[in-house]
Amino acid sequence: MINIGVLAHVDAGKTTLIEAILYKTGKLRKTGRVDFGNSFLDNDEYERKRGITIFSKIARTSIDGIDINIIDTPGHVDFSAEMERTISIMDIAILVISGSDGVQSHSHTLFRLLREANIPTIIFVNKIDSEKFDKEKVLYGLKKSLSNNIVDFSNENKMLIEEAASCDEKLIEKFIEGEEILKSDISFCIESSKIFPTIFGSGLKLINIEGILDLIKEYINEKKYHDEVSGIIYKIKYDENGNRLSFIKLLGGNIRVKDTLFDEKINQIRAYDGEKYTTLDIANAGDIIAVTGISKSHAGDTFGNIKSPSQKLLPVLSYNMVFSDDVSINQIYPKLIQIFDEIPEIRMEYDEELAKIKVNLMGEVQIDLIKNLISERLRLNCDLIDGGIIYKESIVGYIEGVGHFEPLKHYAEVHILISEGERGSGVIFANEVSDDELPKNYQSQVRNIVESSKFRGVLTGSELTDVVLTLVAGRAHEKHTEGGDFLEAVHRAVRHGLMYAKSILLEPYYDFEINIPMTSLGRLLNDLGNMNAEDISYDGVETLRVRGFAPTINIQNYGSTLLSYTKGLGQISFSLRGFLPCHNLEEVIGNSSYLAEFDTKNTPDSIFCSHGESFIVPWSEVFNYMHLPLKKFELVKEEEKVETIRSTYDASKADSEELMAIFERTYGKITPRIGDWDTPIKRTPEKEYVYKEREKKKHYLLVDGYNIIFASKVLSELAEINIDSARDRLIELLIDYKAYKDYEIILVFDAYRLVNHPTEVQNFSGLYVVYTKTAETADQYIEKTTHEMIKKYDVTVATSDGIEQIIIRGKGAILISAREFLKDLEETKEAFRKEHIEKTTVTNRLFDSLKGDLKEKIENIRLGKKEEP
Repeated sequence: MINIGVLAHVDAGKTTLIEAILYKTGKLRKTGRVDFGNSFLDNDEYERKRGITIFSKIARTSIDGIDINIIDTPGHVDFSAEMERTISIMDIAILVISGSDGVQSHSHTLFRLLREANIPTIIFVNKIDSEKFDKEKVLYGLKKSLSNNIVDFSNENKMLIEEAASCDEKLIEKFIEGEEILKSDISFCIESSKIFPTIFGSGLKLINIEGILDLIKEYINEKKYHDEVSGIIYKIKYDENGNRLSFIKLLGGNIRVKDTLFDEKINQIRAYDGEKYTTLDIANAGDIIAVTGISKSHAGDTFGNIKSPSQKLLPVLSYNMVFSDDVSINQIYPKLIQIFDEIPEIRMEYDEELAKIKVNLMGEVQIDLIKNLISERLRLNCDLIDGGIIYKESIVGYIEGVGHFEPLKHYAEVHILISEGERGSGVIFANEVSDDELPKNYQSQVRNIVESSKFRGVLTGSELTDVVLTLVAGRAHEKHTEGGDFLEAVHRAVRHGLMYAKSILLEPYYDFEINIPMTSLGRLLNDLGNMNAEDISYDGVETLRVRGFAPTINIQNYGSTLLSYTKGLGQISFSLRGFLPCHNLEEVIGNSSYLAEFDTKNTPDSIFCSHGESFIVPWSEVFNYMHLPLKKFELVKEEEKVETIRSTYDASKADSEELMAIFERTYGKITPRIGDWDTPIKRTPEKEYVYKEREKKKHYLLVDGYNIIFASKVLSELAEINIDSARDRLIELLIDYKAYKDYEIILVFDAYRLVNHPTEVQNFSGLYVVYTKTAETADQYIEKTTHEMIKKYDVTVATSDGIEQIIIRGKGAILISAREFLKDLEETKEAFRKEHIEKTTVTNRLFDSLKGDLKEKIENIRLGKKEEP
């Protein structure tokens, strides 16, 4: 049994080639045509209507006693994910290239995916009967675009052995030493992807189809499998009777009817051949089958010792699905699940509370497919509206997040190291915890949670990707830890780490290939520059082939524009390059209006327990309460974050040494509390009071900036006109206030709504102005700072925030209300003015030296008194 997948860029002639192979092997009496709607494998009504392959299918035939499964795959880029899943079930691939068009953009993607999956590949150059076909030009393009190890296997190639030998060092040595190059040598190089044999022919005209068949017979061996039962589910489908079919490639052992798979019993085993099938009692390794009775499986699931393949071609667009008002979403949702089960590359997300469905997909053809399937199977019309680009989030560097879940009679604590991964890698789990630290069953729980969860980023709430989540510490309780405790702890740990991490926003990029007349190149290059395209290259003479990549949002609809200014001569094709850093980060984040700290479904806070009572600890304080010590924590350096200047003052920032001194005085060092989960917080016993003269401490005044501004009539009126002016006026007042008071003053403003904003400290004539970091309010900053500073200094806080006042009093700081502070500010201002006037009054020493009547006369004149006659 050999499983052969056939792949191609759309319209390269893939389905026609399969028809020709089935005809030449005796499977068909005559060949069908895609454009006639009578091809063997395009049996779906919608496929025939569109003239494209959407669902992968299998045809069974044989070549001189060798059983062959031929797997047809979608060629349109919108259905690339279906094609990608079928790669995992192939023993060998035939990549079809159009002889008239050469290597196109999607052909590059297909060849790359085959290389990453290590699938031996035969190149079939189709349509050699076309007037545009130039063999030397196509062969040169293949070597340049795909691989230097492309070897022409046609009979007229007299240099075949020499070219094949040049692809492998051992064969080069044999060739130089005059040893015979055996077919087994070449076979080994083909199967290890060192040689890519190339056949030139025509599927429509049945030219050189025997060349492919001979190549398979002579050089391709049956794949060997192990005895352990294993396999991959690559597709789900429902038959005309509503039976759910799980399509499986069996990669080891054998399975029988009534065997158990995913804890469910197999009712039937089917071997499909086009639309028809035969039932089997047993399936052996290498077989591609469909089984009934399994309801829990999904496309991409594996069993046995097989790792699930990662999906690299992902949806890039998101739409809201809407029905007429008389349709109940809750009622039709189970039926929608069946439809989307069959097309998992189109992802459906359902918000039960809002009764809202969001659909993530690749493009226009998929939109049409969804509408067609829902109309055909549910007899309903639907619309997909409010479409937009899908964004994802990742991080730079690494950070350790802590998640603690300890309501009464529950317990789980985990530390997750979040580190940046490779582009396109998704979310990968790693484990550095020993069985002594955390039992194996809980480690497995954490792994399952990470691998099955979707984590949200903190910039726009988009899905987290391209990260490695490493379990670096964990603890459970033998009595109180229950099933869902680690689910809570893991999600809180990841979210907690993201609040500290340097996050980045990713958007989809398309590789593009454009064919245009030379006269249109100038216009095209200008447009590509405006679309933020990169890596632009072009070749050709009269007709140019231009390649590069650009943000999907910019180039996805460029086809109509291209046709317009090239008068129908321009052509464009796309393939997904992947998710790369967003080109308009600030605009997207601003439009999202996402506030991470207020996303209650994805909280970074932890729950602790003391004296039999649970309490929530805000994420910014979790380090002070955690039980397990940090393993690899490292805060992101402030200078690496995006800075936003928020004041109209043109003043220099405090220098780095000064800032460091302030932060050390303010925060001190974080010391984690280590101990058993249920150990009560120890309190220092009261000591007998002995009077000692109080040592004078440095005095700090913390001012809640916006609270003071809006408590002042003058400042609040100014704020309505311009908030920056109100801030600057308060800064001026406090600079004067500091000159009169023996205080170190820290003025704190909220900046928590700004994205990626670090804690920003500015120095204005000795007055420190702090703008809080993203997701941290002024009262949180003041509370945290007071908690640390009160140990060493006298602290006064100026605010009228009721909750903050209670907290501050509990910390032992002096509290002054906004009204009292403004009164003191005004009195100080007046005293400062009087003192300034007294100091600046000029004394006239000549006048002081005068005596008698002259001095009195001058004094009267100064005071405006009239002299008596």
